[in-house]
Amino acid sequence: MSRAKSLEITAKICKRTGNIKVCLQVLLSRPQALFRYDLMAMAENAIQLSRKESNDIVNFFNNLASSKDTNPALKLVLKNCISNFKEGFMFLNLGGLEGRTATFDMHNAYDQATACETDLSANKVAIDLVAARIKKWKDVFSVAMATAGVLEDSLPVPE
Repeated sequence: MSRAKSLEITAKICKRTGNIKVCLQVLLSRPQALFRYDLMAMAENAIQLSRKESNDIVNFFNNLASSKDTNPALKLVLKNCISNFKEGFMFLNLGGLEGRTATFDMHNAYDQATACETDLSANKVAIDLVAARIKKWKDVFSVAMATAGVLEDSLPVPE
């Protein structure tokens, strides 16, 4: 794939995310994949970054839930979020890029993040640090989802 084609694909991906600046930051965080001019490499890289971010957010919630300073009532909600993100992480490891199911798998992972947010909201948990951490996860995730979608759209339709 040519450099021009790579830039065209990058533009398609970033249009799908709704935040071009964040999209470019995520894609350029590992420029070796972007400059291989290979859509599959870009998708694998974006999903790998999403996996890393998922692991990081689980660690974030674990640290918060295990802190002696955390309100005991909040700990249950945080543990539910840990479970949600761990389950979402499993969907990111299903190998959907090869089987044209990556976006489906990723929707399931996103649903788990939404379940965490719903649980936090229902329990009136409004902590700026938690909201910012979930937003960061969503930003990275949106790029992975968009990249997988562009890849799936580029594949021939199976007969």
